[in-house]
Amino acid sequence: MAVYFLCPDSDHPTGGIKVIYRHVDILNHHGVTSRVLHQKKGFRCTWFENDTAIAYTRFPLGSLLSRARNKIRGTLDPDGIRTIPLAGRSSSEIGPSDILVIPETRGPDLADIGRGIPRVILNQNAFLTFKHFSFDTNNRKNPYADPTVRAVLVNSEHVEQYLHHAFPRLVTHRFYLSIDPKLFFPGAPKKKRICLSRIKNPVDALQVINILKFRGLLAHYEVVPFINIPQDRVAMIMRESLIFLSLGNREGFGLPAAEAMACGCAVVGYHGWGGREFFKSEFSYPVADGDIIGFARHVEEVIKR
Repeated sequence: MAVYFLCPDSDHPTGGIKVIYRHVDILNHHGVTSRVLHQKKGFRCTWFENDTAIAYTRFPLGSLLSRARNKIRGTLDPDGIRTIPLAGRSSSEIGPSDILVIPETRGPDLADIGRGIPRVILNQNAFLTFKHFSFDTNNRKNPYADPTVRAVLVNSEHVEQYLHHAFPRLVTHRFYLSIDPKLFFPGAPKKKRICLSRIKNPVDALQVINILKFRGLLAHYEVVPFINIPQDRVAMIMRESLIFLSLGNREGFGLPAAEAMACGCAVVGYHGWGGREFFKSEFSYPVADGDIIGFARHVEEVIKR
């Protein structure tokens, strides 16, 4: 028996992908044979250090070869198990004695991946649950009701509440994200610096920064919008920054805001719903989504303290 975590073949820095790698590392550490499952042979994420165990599908899921194989099997045995061939030995495959973990981003097609194999859905962002679904009220294809989906793993209170409302009988299990204490910690001398993720809500970020600029508040401040840089570099920027702008929108959890807090930043901005459980006014500056004036006022308050 082995556990396979299907993962996008993307080397773009994405927290959810790192979580998949982390799950595999933890399971292997505790004696549960596990693999990240990529579809592009030889692919491995390089934006963070890892030596995570990886397996590769023999051909991409959804490819012509994959569809042809499933069609033939479906014709010969309509109720049969749709095993997933792996690269390597010809007999190597994911089968009914294994567990396949599939991300929520696959949408309704998730129901067709590895049909008959025990499956778990890894839902790290409730707002992506219905990605690729339709407005057709007669289309009842729903992987969350599939009997071979044993459970759903969730990363926040919000995701769990969302899924239980949509699917009241759903079995969910909460896991807790962690912050790497070797990277995200206070201690570096703070600079008059405001940092933010440039990929998160850039329209709102631009408004807030320019309001502060034209109110004369940034003359002695450096603004560092980072994007697509290694995690150790992000951590160093946060450790040296006085303020972190949280611009996450529709987040599953919103780990960067928590990492910035761990680095001693004054965190101002949106909790993105997923971060509501830790984004407390006692030690941060939560702002209602889209409240640009309130956002700018809170940052100004921190600057003037």
